[in-house]
Amino acid sequence: MIEWRERKAYWRHTKWQLLASLGPFVVAMILVPLYADTLNAKRFLGVPLGYFLLCNGTILMAMFVIVSWINRQDAIDHWHGADEDH
Repeated sequence: MIEWRERKAYWRHTKWQLLASLGPFVVAMILVPLYADTLNAKRFLGVPLGYFLLCNGTILMAMFVIVSWINRQDAIDHWHGADEDH
């Protein structure tokens, strides 16, 4: 159980970790549509490049962000004494 005085710092770290995890998605959802015409002029495996990057890149980015988010949240939990192993 986390100490009462540690809760504010714990939630501050958790909040910043969440915002940092959403950052790559925000950047991707802004940048890829801006360059969609240029990217779609090229083809990769018979598919327009912008479409390919958005479909497959988003899935790969989601998997990477989820795994890193879990590892970082475990580290935050451990640092503040809120981990399950404690």
